[in-house]
Amino acid sequence: MKNFLQRSILIALLFVSYFANAQTSGTATGKVLNGKDKSPVDYASIAIKRLSDSSTVGGTNTSATGTFTINGLALGKYKLYVAYLGFKTITKDFELTAANPGINFGNLNMEDTGVTLNAVEIKGETPPVVVKKDTLEFNASTLKVKENAVVEDLLKKVPGVEVAKDGTITTQGETIKKVRVDGKDFMGSDPLMATRNLAADMVDKIQIIDDMSEQSKFSGVDDGNREKIINITTKGGVKNKGFVGNNTVGYGTDDRYDVNLSVSRFNQSEQMSLIGQFNNVNKQNFGGGIGGGGGMRFGGFNGGPQKGITTTNMGGFNYANVYKNGTIFNASYNLNKTSLFLDQNSLTKNLLGSIITTNSSDAVSTTERLNHRFNATLDTKIDSSISVRWQPSFTYSKNNGNSLNNYTREYTNSTTIGNQTNLTNSTSPSLSNSVLFRKKFQRRGRTLSLNINTNYNNSDGNTFNKVSENSLNGGAPSSKNTDRLNDQDSKSISNTARLVYTEPLSKTLNLELNYQNVYSFDNQERQVYDFNAITGQYDLINARYSNNFENTAYTNALGFSFNKNEKKYNWQIGLAVQNIDQKRFNVTENDTYDRNFVNLTPSAQFRYNFSNSKRLRISYNGRTSQPSISQIAPILDETNTQTLPIGNPDLKPSFTNSLNIFYNNFDFASYRSMFFGAFINQQFNAFSTQSTLIQNDVINPENNGKIQQKSVNVDGNFSANVFGSISQPIIKGNKLNLQIDLRGGYSKTTGFSGNVENITNSYSITNGYKLVSNLDKLDLIAGISGTMYRDKYSANSNNNTKYYTLSPNIDISYLLPGSIRIQSDLTYNKLTGRAGYNTDYTLINAYVSHLFTKSRITLKASVNDLLNQNTGIERNGGANTIQDLNYNVLKRYYMFSVTYSLSKIAGLNGNSGQQGGQRMRMGGM
Repeated sequence: MKNFLQRSILIALLFVSYFANAQTSGTATGKVLNGKDKSPVDYASIAIKRLSDSSTVGGTNTSATGTFTINGLALGKYKLYVAYLGFKTITKDFELTAANPGINFGNLNMEDTGVTLNAVEIKGETPPVVVKKDTLEFNASTLKVKENAVVEDLLKKVPGVEVAKDGTITTQGETIKKVRVDGKDFMGSDPLMATRNLAADMVDKIQIIDDMSEQSKFSGVDDGNREKIINITTKGGVKNKGFVGNNTVGYGTDDRYDVNLSVSRFNQSEQMSLIGQFNNVNKQNFGGGIGGGGGMRFGGFNGGPQKGITTTNMGGFNYANVYKNGTIFNASYNLNKTSLFLDQNSLTKNLLGSIITTNSSDAVSTTERLNHRFNATLDTKIDSSISVRWQPSFTYSKNNGNSLNNYTREYTNSTTIGNQTNLTNSTSPSLSNSVLFRKKFQRRGRTLSLNINTNYNNSDGNTFNKVSENSLNGGAPSSKNTDRLNDQDSKSISNTARLVYTEPLSKTLNLELNYQNVYSFDNQERQVYDFNAITGQYDLINARYSNNFENTAYTNALGFSFNKNEKKYNWQIGLAVQNIDQKRFNVTENDTYDRNFVNLTPSAQFRYNFSNSKRLRISYNGRTSQPSISQIAPILDETNTQTLPIGNPDLKPSFTNSLNIFYNNFDFASYRSMFFGAFINQQFNAFSTQSTLIQNDVINPENNGKIQQKSVNVDGNFSANVFGSISQPIIKGNKLNLQIDLRGGYSKTTGFSGNVENITNSYSITNGYKLVSNLDKLDLIAGISGTMYRDKYSANSNNNTKYYTLSPNIDISYLLPGSIRIQSDLTYNKLTGRAGYNTDYTLINAYVSHLFTKSRITLKASVNDLLNQNTGIERNGGANTIQDLNYNVLKRYYMFSVTYSLSKIAGLNGNSGQQGGQRMRMGGM
C-alpha cells in the first residue's frame, strides 16, 4: 500500500508537470538598452502576460549584456513588460502562432524618467512583488484564498512568511510584533487583532517592512534600531467609503459555542473598527492571553496544540484618522476576559553532576484573567519645522487562579510525596508614555530630536500556599505541613531621554551625535506569613522568606555614528560610551550594594543592492542588559514544589555581541524568491543559574529534595541560527508554488551543578516542504516538516538526548457548483525520543458550507478533531534540565454556524471576494 501511494504521487506530479508544459514551444528574446547612451541595462525585470486574462506566464531578468530569453510559451496573444528603477516601463503586444512561434524584439531602448524611484512600478498593471528600499510588497490579488478569509489566510500564501497555529508570524527569521493598516497602528501593537479580525478582501497590498525607529525616519540617519512589521494597504486607500466585516454565530456539541464580530468603517482617511469574540473552543484573536500554543520544542510544521481549554470574551474598538493639516491620530481600547482550565502531567529530570533528581507532578489548575488595554498615537506639527509625536498607553490586569498539584521528588535514596493547593489573586496596572519632539533646520539633513519614554508598573498579589508532604530519607520517614500567605508587591519606574543631533557632511554622508540618560527604579517587597492556629489568621511573619529589596540605576551614554547613503549601498558605523551607576539596597537587612560599570556599545551595518530585487544586509551591535529585580533580590521563593529560586545582589549586567546577515533575491516576474540569513549572538557575563540540591535541612525539611537556583554570571554563552527559504512556482503564473524551508540552530549555555560547571550544547535542524495553490476554486496548502533536536551535557553525558518530530499536513478545499464548499485539513504528528512520552496522532478537521449570494449569508457544518486523537505533548531542554509535558487539549466536537458578510465599500460588493474573479463571501470559523 505504501509503495502504491508513493508511485501514485510520483505519477500525479509527472502528469501535472506534463500538463503544465504541454504545447509550450514559443520563445521571446530581446536586448534592453539605456536609450541615452545605448549601454546594456543589467537585471531589468521582464514579464510576459496573457492578454486574455492578464495572468503572468513567464518572466526573467536581463543578463549583464542586457539580453533575455523566455522559453516554453504556448501559442497565443501576449503583452511584454520591461521595467527597471528610474526608467519608463516598456510594453509591447505580440502574438505567437504556429507559423511564427518565436519573436525577437531586438533592441528595447528604455527612456530615463529623470527622477529616482523607490520601486519598480508597471503603470496600469500591478506586479505580484515590488521591492522597495526597505519593503517587500506583495499584491494581494495574486494570492487566492477562500471566501470569508481573514488577513492571516493571505499571509499563509506569502512566500517566506510562516504563520503558526497560535497566530505567531515569522518572516526572514524574525517575529512580527506589529501590524499596521494603511500606515496606522491598529489596536496598539497586537498583530493578532489585525490578522485574525480584518477581512482579506479589503486588502490591496501586504508590505513587509524593515522599519526604522521614528527618530531615524525623521532625521534620515539610520540608528540601527529596526523591527520587522507588516503594513496592510486597503483597496482604494483613503478613497474608500463604506463598511466591511464578517459576523459569525456558531453552536455545537458539548455546549461548544463560537461568536465573532468584526465590522470596519472607512470614510476617506478615517477608519473605525469594532471587534468582538466569545467562545469556548480555544480561539483567541488577540495577543497577551493565557492560552498557550505548543512548546519550545514541539517542532511541528504548524506548531503544537494549545494547552488546556480556554473560554474567551473580548471586545475592542479602534479609531484612526489623518486630518487635513496632516495630523495623525489613532486610539484603541480592548477589554478581554479569559479562563483557562489546564490538566497537566510533567516529568522533570535535573542533572546535577553525579546526582540526578526526578520530579513528577499531576497538576490541575484554573486561571482567570481580566485585562483592559488602551493605546493612542497623536502625531502633529506645531509649525513648518517642529513636530510632536505622543504615544500614551495603559494596561490593567486582574488575575485569579487556583491549582491542585500532586507531586513526587526523588534523588539517591530519598523520596518525597506531596500535594499542594495554591490560591492566587493579583492586580497589575501599568502606564507608559512616549513623547518625540522633532526640529528640522533650514539646511537639509540638519535635525534635532528628543525622545522621552516613561514607564510605570505595579503588581500586587497574594498567594495562599498549602503543602502536605511525606518523605522517606534513607529509610527514615518524616512528614511536614505548611500553610502560608505570600504577600508580594513589585514596582518599577523607568524614564529614558534620548537627544539626537544630525549634521550632513556631504550629499551622501551624515553625522549623528546622541546622548541618552536612563533612570530606573525597581522594588520587590515580599512578606510571608504562617498560619496561626490560635488566632485563625495568617499573622506569624516568616523572616526566612520575607524581604524588601530595591534596585536603582542611572545610565548615561554619549555616542556618535556616521551614515553613508549611495545608490547601490549604504553603511553606518557608530560607537557609544556607557556608564551605569547602580545602588542595590536590601531594606530588610539595611545592606547597600553600590556598583559602577563602563561599557563601549559599538554598532555597524552594511546594505548592498545588487539590483532592485537582490539585496544583502549585514548588521552588528553590542548592547548591555540589566538583570531583573527577581534575579538580584536575595528573596527565597518557596511556593514552587521543585525549586527554590534566590536572586544574587552581586550580579553584573550582561553584554551581547549580535551579528545578523540577510540576503534576499526576488524575481517578481516569475514569482521566484530566495531568503537566506543568520543570527549570531555571543554573550559575556550572561545570566545563568547555579543549581544546588538541598539535603538535610533540619529547620525547613520541606525544602529537602528541592533545587536551590541562584542567579550567576557566566562567560562563553553562544548561539547561532541559520535559515533559508526558496519559493518556486511549479505551475506558471504562480498557480502552484513549492516552498522549501531549512533552519538550523546551535546554542552553548553554561550552568553550574553546585560548583561543577555544566555546559549544554543544543542542536536543532528543521527541513520543510510546502505546496501552496493560487487557483480559482481549489484551495490547497500541503507540506511536510521534520525536526531533529539534540542536547549534550558536559557534566552528565549519560543523559544526552536526541528526539524528533515529523509533521505532514494538508489543508484542501474545493468550491462546488451552487456555491457549496467542502474542506478538510489533516495533520499527522509523530514524536519520538521522549522516553514514555513518545506518541503519534492524526488531526482531521472538516466542514461543508453553502453561500446564499443574494443575502451574503453562509451556513456551515464543521467537525473539529474528527478522529478524536488530539494530544498535548511537549519536551523542553535546557542547562541541567530535561522536561516532558503531557496536557489536556480540545478534542472532537461538531458545530453548526451562520455567517453574515458585510461588504459595502468602494470597489467591493456582496458578490466579490478573493477567489477567481467571483468574489463570493463565505463563513469561516
